This record gives sequence, structure tokens and C-alpha cells, in this order.
Amino acid sequence: MDLGFSVAGITGPEELQDAAKDLSEFLAKNYHGTMDWMPATEKERTSPAAFFPDVKSIVMVAHNYYRNDEGMMAPEGSGTISLYARGRDYHRVVRKKLKKLLNWLAEQTPDARGRIFVDSFPIMEKPLAQRAGIGWIAKNATLIIKGKGSYFFLGGILLNIDLPPDQPFTGDFCGKCTRCQQACPTGALVQPFRIDASRCISYLTIEHKGEIDPLFHRKMGNYTFGCDICQTVCPWNRQFSAETEETDFRSRFRDSDLLLSFLAGIKRDEFEKMFEGTPVRRAGYENFKRNVEIARSNMSPNRKNSKRS
Repeated sequence: MDLGFSVAGITGPEELQDAAKDLSEFLAKNYHGTMDWMPATEKERTSPAAFFPDVKSIVMVAHNYYRNDEGMMAPEGSGTISLYARGRDYHRVVRKKLKKLLNWLAEQTPDARGRIFVDSFPIMEKPLAQRAGIGWIAKNATLIIKGKGSYFFLGGILLNIDLPPDQPFTGDFCGKCTRCQQACPTGALVQPFRIDASRCISYLTIEHKGEIDPLFHRKMGNYTFGCDICQTVCPWNRQFSAETEETDFRSRFRDSDLLLSFLAGIKRDEFEKMFEGTPVRRAGYENFKRNVEIARSNMSPNRKNSKRS
């Protein structure tokens, strides 16, 4: 059965002890910003059994979403939407495929039951994927698959049946490279393998509600939803990223749809219609318009010609 997953692996249900320590330090330093749900679910995030008490095995999958249309050739005056958010909402696409996989497993083992997750409840998917042998968590806090890159959605199934686990991925192939840290405009990659999410452009344009600190405005460039910079500069992606075959991940937007002059004028109902079925709706109308206004300011002739930092 070919569901289009690029890589799959199996791990056990044990708690993520190392990830728990990292998470505790992350929260203690307030790197989560205003994402209050993170400390509220701290204990559950590292315990698969918290979401499915009968779990005995976890199947992890990675699905490629890369396309070579990162907005580099977009008309001048366009806003940028992160690559992952230009197609159909990945939650729906990957969840549907995992449901087929779970149904197939139930056909093979009638007693099999499970719970599917695709960024749908607060379980730490990247540490689970690493433990399932899929890849390593890189200096930019993404999961990189050796020979494939990091443009992948992760998902999994908590199962009540025993499956033989794969060997965890123990290597670190970032080496001495620091391109992601050097390229991050806001300095969110505060040290190797550690991100201050409260400074990340993805956080600022998606998760953060209300006004954005003016300190970050110019550094946000023309991003209106998400950010790809730390992935774009990564040598693993530059060398190995390949076009996805999933048609649902093709961009739903014309070049003219991303012109900042156009986006600045859209009404709430137009926003809902234009971004229906994509991750962009998650930002909400008010916050998206906020992002557009910051991008317009950054792209204005006066601002572009200014020598102020």
C-alpha cells in the first residue's frame, strides 16, 4: 500500500526523558512566548500514554511537501507565505492517509486500535521521529532526514499492539555548519539546537496575538505567514530537497494573490474564502492584516532606501 510517505519508523511508548529536560529548560527561559498552552501541557507532551493509555507501539511517518516555488520569482511588492502553508492544510492530508494505514493495520490484526496525530494534540513529534530512526533534530530545531532534507510533515499513530521498534537515529550531521543561525533575521536560534520561539518569525506571524514588538518589524521582511529562512539556507535542503508528488500540496495562490497591495484591501469574508482549506486561516484575519501592514511598511520605497538598521 503506497500512501506517499517518504519515510516511516516504529518506536516504543516510553516517555521522552531527554526531551522532557529540554522542554523544561525551554519553558523556564520563556522561549514559548505567549503560547500558554505549552506550559499547561508540559507533562503530557513527553508522555505518549497520556493521550492513549493502551499504547504499546508508535508508528511515525514523514511526508514531503517541498516545491520549487518559494516566492523567489514573485512580482515585486509581494508578501511571502511559508512554503508549507500554500497548499491544502497538511493536517487533513496526512491524517487521511494515516487513517487508511490504521484501517489496514486493523485488517491485518483485528484487535488493533490506535489514535492518529498530526500536530493535533501536544505530543512531541520530532523526538518521537528521531527515536523511530527517521532523522535528527538539527541546529535550527527542525527534523532533518539524511539524504532528503527537512521539508517534511510529521505524523503518527499510537497503537495498542506490539510492533518491533526501529533503532533510534543517533547521529548529528549538522557538523560545524551554522548557516541557519547566521541567517535568522531575529536571532531566534539563540544557540545550536535551541530556538527562542518568541523571536521566531513563524511564531510572530502565526501564534502571537496582538501587536508585535517594533524591534522585530524590519527583520520580518515581507513574510506574512510563517518563515522558511533557516530551511532555505540549510545545505541538506539545498542538495537533497525533491519535488513532492502530492498534488494537494501544490500552491493554491496566483502571483497576484500575494501582492501586498491586494492583501491590504481584502475584507474578512474574502480572507476566509481565499485561505479556506489552508493553514493560513490559523493566523486569523486581524493578525494576518497586521502582518501585511508590517510587510508593506518594510517594502515601501522610503523604508527600502533607508540606511537605518
